[in-house]
Amino acid sequence: MIPERELYREARRIFRKLLGEDRSLVRMPNGKYLVYRGQRPEHSRSLVAQEFVAGFRVRDWLAALGTVPESFRLSEAGAAWLRRCEADGDPYRAQHQIRSRRDVVDAHGIERTVVFDDAESPLARLFARKLIDAAQRDAGERLRRDYTIAQLSPRMGVDLGQPLMPGTRGAKPEALPADTVLAAKQRFAAAMKAVGPVLSDLLFDICCAMVGLEDAERQFGWPSRAGKAVLAIALDRLALHYGLIVAAPARGRMRSWRME
Repeated sequence: MIPERELYREARRIFRKLLGEDRSLVRMPNGKYLVYRGQRPEHSRSLVAQEFVAGFRVRDWLAALGTVPESFRLSEAGAAWLRRCEADGDPYRAQHQIRSRRDVVDAHGIERTVVFDDAESPLARLFARKLIDAAQRDAGERLRRDYTIAQLSPRMGVDLGQPLMPGTRGAKPEALPADTVLAAKQRFAAAMKAVGPVLSDLLFDICCAMVGLEDAERQFGWPSRAGKAVLAIALDRLALHYGLIVAAPARGRMRSWRME
């Protein structure tokens, strides 16, 4: 029987390689298993012994793909276990997050490294599923940044986190300068105008209101998966406006939108 510590160490090593939709663990003729990326095998250092795979399966960390030769993918339980093992702070909170570190420039022009929860953003989830590319994701995130700095999101209630002082209404201690907010509003308005009607509505829902693509399709009354093509065109126009690409890819032209 494999000691748990050794099993967990091997699980962390292999599961990191199995993250991604095109990764699988395939049984080899010698009985061992090898990590594949699509149809291409990984380096031989990705080999894992049969007894470890059996231990992973007992814990429901692998899901069978039903192929011959036998192959598995990382299950939701296995991915959640890996996130807990590598989490800082609260591991059970981290298992529902997709954390990444990025260098960003804040509203005051200061560059710093921050931790993002990519599971929070519909754009990040679409990028992780390879439904949009990096330029499209960055364009959408830049639009959301300007929307946030411009303070355009509605306030749904009282901010209970602010201290109450006699004779005051709990003003924000670090309010952004008025010219910073105004500049963000102007950039946001220019970007939405450049994208055009209907497309800008979809971008607002996905990038700013954080609505999932499937929910947005239902709101617009579009058939399933139609939103993917429309969103790609909208993000291409947005990336072109921001200068992230020099020419929009040939994804098919949108001739017109008509409503009875």
